[in-house]
Order: sequence, then C-alpha cells, then structure tokens
Amino acid sequence: MEQQRNSNCWYLDRCNENCNSCTIYLQMQYQMENSGLPPYRQKAINLYINDNNEIDRDAYMQLADIRKNIVEFVNDHKNLYLCSKYTGNGKTSWAIKMLHTYFHYTAIGNYGTLKGMYVSVADLLLKLKDFNNPVSNSYKNSLKEVDLVIWDDIALTDISPYDYSQLYSIINDRIFAGKSNIFTSNCTDIKELYKFVGDKLASRIWGTSVIIELKGEDLR
Repeated sequence: MEQQRNSNCWYLDRCNENCNSCTIYLQMQYQMENSGLPPYRQKAINLYINDNNEIDRDAYMQLADIRKNIVEFVNDHKNLYLCSKYTGNGKTSWAIKMLHTYFHYTAIGNYGTLKGMYVSVADLLLKLKDFNNPVSNSYKNSLKEVDLVIWDDIALTDISPYDYSQLYSIINDRIFAGKSNIFTSNCTDIKELYKFVGDKLASRIWGTSVIIELKGEDLR
C-alpha cells in the first residue's frame, strides 16, 4: 500500500511514516485545526537572523530560549509581551512558532484536549459585538482554560467600555488562574498601552510579562 504523505506535515523532513496512521501527525493536526490559527499559519515557520534584522540578534536569542523551554515557561505560569514600533518584523511569527512548539511537546496523549489557542484581538472584539451571532460560551471557556493563548495585536485599536469588560474578564481570569499568555503589540511602553486598553488591563499585561522588543523594521 502506498504511503500517504501530507506535504504540510511538520515532520516531513525527518519522518517516513504514513501520515494517516501517525499518532503524532493526527494529534498535532487536531491541535492546529482547533486552535484558531488560520490554515496558512499552521505551517512550519522558519525565522533567521540576517543582515536586515541583525539589530534583533539578542531578542531572537531570548525568544529562541523561551521557545526551547516553552513547556517550562507555561508550567511556571509566565507571560510574554512581544512588542515593536514596526510591523512585519516577526512578532506574530515568533508567537505562533512558540505555540507550534508547545503543541509538539504536549499534543501526544491530548487528542480531544486543546492545549493552546490563537486570537486576533481585533477579530475577537468584532465577534463579541455581533449579537446576531454571539460568541459561544464554549469558546470563551476554552479561552480561559487552555494552557497557552496568543493575543495578537493586543493594542491595535482603541476599545470601547464593552470591549474592555469582555477582554479584561478573560485575560484577568487567565492570569489569576496562572495560565500563560503571549501578547503581541506595537506599543513599546506601558503609557502607550494605557491609551489603548486602559490602566488596569495594561498593568495586568505589562506587570506580569517578560517584555521583549524587536527593533528591526518591516522584513516582508
């Protein structure tokens, strides 16, 4: 019988197994497809230092160390605030690469138990205001309960009092429960963050996170 190989498999370069009967592949696939990651963000990500982003070498080394030890990072209830004044220099890619790695280390034996989620904050806020198609309680509960959540572009736009109450409730519950979070943002100091998400939420995020700033400009 011919081997069934998936060209998008995360282990394609190191494995010769049949993807359809591979436990690792099937459980990684479950995590990816239920995490909220768009399909194009479910593929393996390569990030390298080159002449265009040499300024971020130290930050890359810090991020690589967190990624290497992501299970310990999550078990220690840590948060990461990854920021830059510039777009397109790897904030989201690094955050997602860490989520991929966490799935790799924890997916086995957890088929049916979601370990992490990706959230575009702007998209979530729009969905929360769509009362004709309300966000399910199941989804909200998952956001509060999974081990690791990426909050992408946490301060992209100003938020309304309703947005604030919804976002604060979920993030505060996660932090209070010792759940890990990765925040990406274009705000590089707490005063900027205050303007977008308010003093209380900004203080929660900034005060509980490892803060890493990328200074390289747009690489796209």
